[in-house]
Amino acid sequence: MGMYLDGHEREHVVTYQKAFLDHWAEYEKQMLTYDKDGLVNTSPAGFEVPGSRFRLVLVTHDESTFYANDRRKTRWTHTSETPTPECKGEGASLMVSDLLVPEWGQLKDDEE
Repeated sequence: MGMYLDGHEREHVVTYQKAFLDHWAEYEKQMLTYDKDGLVNTSPAGFEVPGSRFRLVLVTHDESTFYANDRRKTRWTHTSETPTPECKGEGASLMVSDLLVPEWGQLKDDEE
């Protein structure tokens, strides 16, 4: 892997990040929050909507990609062993993606 410069320190990016965090602080007041041990830290009553109360629910996205040729390239070999050619490139891939909700776990429909 190489070194990447991503520009997070640019002025307009920093301004956007600060505004995002200000909005997040307001949204978080309407969500369940948890401490480092996974215990409920805050449980807001939510806000009024006609005929009910409403609370925001945090939904996160988790994604990983696994490659067929993703393996360690160095290893110990016996003197009697001969090298074998390896595939070039990363090979076929499998992407695993999921939506997660702290209160409920994996987000899924009733058919699973």
